[in-house]
Amino acid sequence: MEKLQNDMKKYCEDNDDNTEIDLRGRMEPGAVLPHHDMMLPHWKKLFKALHERTNVNVNMIKIFGISLPVSVLDIMFNQSSNIEYFGLLNVGLGNEGLLRLSSFLREKSSVKSLCIGGDLIDDMSIASSLSDAVKDHPTLEKFILIACFHFEHDTDIIGKILEGCKGLDGICIAKCNVGSDDVNLLADFICSNHPTKTIQLDGNNILDRDTLVLAAALKRNTNLRQIDLRRNVITEEGEKTLLNAMFDPRSMDSIVDSNHTCMAYTFDITDQSVVAQRLPIETGVLEINEMDISIGKKIRKKLVLALCGVDGGLFDLSHLNDLSLPLMPRVLELVQGHTQIRTRRCDENQLEKDALSRLFHMLRGWELPLLFENLSPNKGAARKRKRKATRR
Repeated sequence: MEKLQNDMKKYCEDNDDNTEIDLRGRMEPGAVLPHHDMMLPHWKKLFKALHERTNVNVNMIKIFGISLPVSVLDIMFNQSSNIEYFGLLNVGLGNEGLLRLSSFLREKSSVKSLCIGGDLIDDMSIASSLSDAVKDHPTLEKFILIACFHFEHDTDIIGKILEGCKGLDGICIAKCNVGSDDVNLLADFICSNHPTKTIQLDGNNILDRDTLVLAAALKRNTNLRQIDLRRNVITEEGEKTLLNAMFDPRSMDSIVDSNHTCMAYTFDITDQSVVAQRLPIETGVLEINEMDISIGKKIRKKLVLALCGVDGGLFDLSHLNDLSLPLMPRVLELVQGHTQIRTRRCDENQLEKDALSRLFHMLRGWELPLLFENLSPNKGAARKRKRKATRR
């Protein structure tokens, strides 16, 4: 209690250093610092001071491991009109507290990110209340739920939560015992191509078989930028399934139909030591999907990736050097000749696609002899010197 009081006193000061309020009670897993009514005056003083600040606004409040009864929540919510981020983790909200939070969301328009952690959402009426508050919120961008569901929870509750998230930029459902039925709901959400840019599903029970459903959904989505699947029960088989959603090299059509906007990953993409241990083809595809270039350019990069493979590094075309130079015009002539024959019965778009597809298969499956023989800079210079010597 004494530490909490000292922290509150520090945050009551009007200075530039305290734009983020971070109050922490007991740090042990599941442990919560109990509330005592003697703390009510301290809570009132803290939030009154934050509300009346003139020097700098507080834009973030995070409270972890401290019991927040309704009496404290009412004080907090009534004095928190300009907060952009609310994080309430392991604070014992209960159903009444969650209802108070829903009311706060409906009344306050400044919140951009909301994080609830460790409070079980196991009642459909509570889920509906939160969902409606999130759906109608004018500024909320990200909704984060951490450890908010029983191991055997009602799938309809997650479905109801997702109904309210259709307009959000980001969703996080972490450590929530997400099972296959929940994954099907998430896949439907992804298929619907809402404007959501990021989905975090780390620390759940997602399996290899669930990646099949997610991969199929990704191929129908063009808005999602990241889906985080770290710390799940996904093996190399599931990772291959996710990669295939972003890069299916079987044919020209399968590459075009892949997802070119989303990075689906099961590892920490911000840790370079981890990234260095991944397969080059995997990191190469993720880099392409992350690029701020047109879809057409991404497809062309993936075509090159499919043609070259990864031996010798990504985008290394050295194995095409074996095509003899006199043979190259014949190859192009055959493709062009077949194209002219088809002009009488195909539209132009299909014609171009078919021609590229044939060229793709031809180049990909062919072990081509040295293309530009003796055309290295040193050998080219040697030939020039030889020609000059001959003229003399």
